[in-house]
Amino acid sequence: MNAMGVLIYVIIILVAIMLRILFASIMNGVAIKKGQVEAHAFPIVFFFGIMGCLYVVALPDLVIREQNEDILTALMEIKGRR
Repeated sequence: MNAMGVLIYVIIILVAIMLRILFASIMNGVAIKKGQVEAHAFPIVFFFGIMGCLYVVALPDLVIREQNEDILTALMEIKGRR
């Protein structure tokens, strides 16, 4: 194999690694917005690819859960005052 062929393979591998880093960063941001700070989304998505993305998508949204609990608490307090 000549040097040009090796260079093409190296470029393909580097692009693949950069895409994995990009997707892992994006999905880590999604996990943080869902309130999953300790979900370790970056390494999971980086090493497992699309399966890691599906893992992050399937994580429960803790921010909405906390907001719903606050609304329920407020409604129960209002009901208790009556």
